[in-house]
Amino acid sequence: MRVSFGGEGVEVPDDLGRALLAALREERVQPPQASAFDELTALVERIGGVTRHLAVVKELAMCSADASGGYSNRRALGDAAGMSASQLARVLEGHGLPRDRRSGGVDLVVAFHANGTDELHPHAELDVTGLPEFTLPPAPDAEPTHQFAGQELTFYYRPQVPIGRADLGRSAGYTLRYPERGLTACVTGQVFDALAGDPRLDPTRPNGR
Repeated sequence: MRVSFGGEGVEVPDDLGRALLAALREERVQPPQASAFDELTALVERIGGVTRHLAVVKELAMCSADASGGYSNRRALGDAAGMSASQLARVLEGHGLPRDRRSGGVDLVVAFHANGTDELHPHAELDVTGLPEFTLPPAPDAEPTHQFAGQELTFYYRPQVPIGRADLGRSAGYTLRYPERGLTACVTGQVFDALAGDPRLDPTRPNGR
């Protein structure tokens, strides 16, 4: 079965295609029609990959919704996600967003440079004098074509920026983690664009729920 959207498509097992269609239609779950062990095992593996991908997309959407304004409705967001208030708070906190927006804010990365150079990214002039910083080692398994592949990067951040002023937008949910300091820092949209594709940008949480 071929699943397509926007002119792009991919071949998927018939059972997976039927399951996706039923899920989108909110229809009753039907058992797979395949009977061979190898086919069923391959189906389970494929569904697992889709589930993990959608779980990350779900959390990024939740973070973007929460960062869309200083007073977004977390109760409605929790209802949509099927989570209690404490579960939702742990997910958002794992992505660098504040558990309680009335106290403090987010550590917000506003610029970085590759060690050995003085060129700041993004290229717009930013006053980083006096800002705290942290350095991350070269990204593991970075794409060879990526601009910063194999480079050690130093990041500058503004501590505890109120969420309403952080203007995270599409970068909400993506964080840089500095374990030595226990720091989980959100990134501005400009930094996100400069680092897009860099595996150091983490859309997953280190803590369970």
